[in-house]
Amino acid sequence: QEVVEVTRSTGLRTSLTRTAAAARAAALTLADVAREPPEALNDAFFARVLRQLFERLGATYVKLGQFIASSPTVFPPDYVREFQQCLDSSVTVPFREVKAIIEEDLGRPLGQVYSYVDSEPLASASIAQVHAAKLLTGEDVVIKVQKPGIADVLKTDLGFVYIAARVLGFINPELNSRGSLSDIASDLRTSMLGELDFRQELGNLEVFRTFLTENGLDGGAAAP
Repeated sequence: QEVVEVTRSTGLRTSLTRTAAAARAAALTLADVAREPPEALNDAFFARVLRQLFERLGATYVKLGQFIASSPTVFPPDYVREFQQCLDSSVTVPFREVKAIIEEDLGRPLGQVYSYVDSEPLASASIAQVHAAKLLTGEDVVIKVQKPGIADVLKTDLGFVYIAARVLGFINPELNSRGSLSDIASDLRTSMLGELDFRQELGNLEVFRTFLTENGLDGGAAAP
């Protein structure tokens, strides 16, 4: 039933596309293992294989890898160390696509709002990337652009991650020794889907800015 709900919420096409991508990523990862068999089947080996698989699976799983790297109290040390490599792992979107997204959201050409937009991103993460720009009125700004198709990919992937966590926790309860897998997956799902809403992020920034001002901290710290 939950598989049906995930498919219904994101669309059959997206679900099938992500399933095919997962199968391809798994096949490539297994082929790598076959070419270079491990000397020992230990946590370091399994962590490396899982990290390679996550990187092939794309943005959602890179984000999960970053969570693993940042959670030493939840995951074993070998996994935390291996997934440190995911902290700087992100693919950038070509500027022509970024330009099209900005113009679609604005409903007008870039030149009617900005005098300059840097085609090279200042930074790129799994969900979005940012570009330096200057408004026609002269102010320097930064444009944060959500990567195309990322919303459907996240919803589909995180839905199946949650289902997998529930199944694994049921089959092998020992996996829940450091915390409920399904609860962790559910919290991650809620948190990561929340990152898709830039208006929510804006609200959080405004709350943070108000906190700094009310506590006299705005001289030593700044909110975007």
